[in-house]
Amino acid sequence: MVVPVAGAHGRESTAPRRRIWVQQVAVETNRLKMRVDAARARGDLTEPQETVALGVDGFIERARAAAFRDDPIPGRLANWWRGTLVEAAYRNMHSARSALFDLYTEAELRAEIPMVVARANSTLHRDDPRLATVAELSALPPSRLRPRMRRLVGDSYERLDLEHGQLRSFRNIVLMAAAFLLCCVAVTIGFICAHPSWIPLCFDSTADLVSCPSRMTAGATPSWPDVLVVTGMGGLGGAFAATLSIRNLKGTSTPYDVPVALAVLKVPMGALTAILGLVAIKGGFAPGLSNLDNQGQVLAYALLFGFSQQALSRLLDKRASDLLEGLPGGEAVTPLPGAKGVAPAGPPPGEGPPDTGQQGNGEVTGGVAAGGVVAGGGTGTPGVTGAGATEKDRPLAEPDDATQQDQYDQLRETDNSRKDQSEAEEAELLEKEFGPPDARGIYGAPVPAAGAPPTDGGGT
Repeated sequence: MVVPVAGAHGRESTAPRRRIWVQQVAVETNRLKMRVDAARARGDLTEPQETVALGVDGFIERARAAAFRDDPIPGRLANWWRGTLVEAAYRNMHSARSALFDLYTEAELRAEIPMVVARANSTLHRDDPRLATVAELSALPPSRLRPRMRRLVGDSYERLDLEHGQLRSFRNIVLMAAAFLLCCVAVTIGFICAHPSWIPLCFDSTADLVSCPSRMTAGATPSWPDVLVVTGMGGLGGAFAATLSIRNLKGTSTPYDVPVALAVLKVPMGALTAILGLVAIKGGFAPGLSNLDNQGQVLAYALLFGFSQQALSRLLDKRASDLLEGLPGGEAVTPLPGAKGVAPAGPPPGEGPPDTGQQGNGEVTGGVAAGGVVAGGGTGTPGVTGAGATEKDRPLAEPDDATQQDQYDQLRETDNSRKDQSEAEEAELLEKEFGPPDARGIYGAPVPAAGAPPTDGGGT
């Protein structure tokens, strides 16, 4: 399909545009150009803003020139491998977007705040200190808001461009590995075809028959078609594994086909593992499995070994999934509760803070220790923080089904630490805090008045 679109420097381009990213750049640069023209039409641009407008026009022209292959003009293979046009088009377009904030009015600037926060949350790490909330940006005056938003958008797009470059590099590495394995398989096939008896793939079966991948006859000897059959079955197993692994990868809007590169890698890897697997069986590497009874078993094992390469290549699948999840829309950039810009989850409506039995000063109001009842502490209401409390002294509720790991994570979150103590060490701490215990083992028990009847041993 031929689409007439304005090329670089205002020219009309009628070349067919087969890649969807070219259309995306064309539409977005037209929109950015319209915003610059609208800012100029207001007639209130200062001299610095007019300089910025000229710079935005330059970024737009360079982005369109790269998308329409006007400048630069790399070879098709070099462009596909290095991503020259994609990188040039998107980086210039992103620079134009971030610089455009200097041309917005105050109303337009504040209208962009939700978009800026959403873009930053989808690209930057959830713990990145550069993140900001909508409320934080809305409270800034225009003199501080404009540079803050321009920098935040620029950092977000820079991170996105770096992630796309990393994704392209990963795809290239996978393709180079696939090409290397393909060469190894070709050399192996040529070597076995020239010397079939050096790497025999036939097995002695019952009834004086010899089972080979290409035939099953009496007195059969290894021949060159055997290795072709084995590599073919191994390649089918690798292709089947590639089909199953792609189902776990989500689609992506990037112009780099990482799932396709992984699928290409699995086919030669499956062919090579099929040859190596049958050689291992022939050498008695697997205990109790040294001969295959018929031709069907030989073919079945070749297919199985070709599929088993998934055990090795699944690490690459996991890495590809991590890279794709790190792009906008992936789960790796979804903010967690408690992250900057995300409101913390509070207690259910109608419920107050849980009772922790602690005051804001950290003293214990009651409890059992060293065989006695601790009768020290204050008289405040449990669960209510005092004047000396800090933000970290907050009540926490532990679920009934909490595991040991959950408890450990909760201790780390509240800046507490666990220390194992002996009974003697614990008794020493209690005595230092509340005084020596009485005859009943109670630390800090009040001294009974003269003539008062003895207590029954209960806590005070």
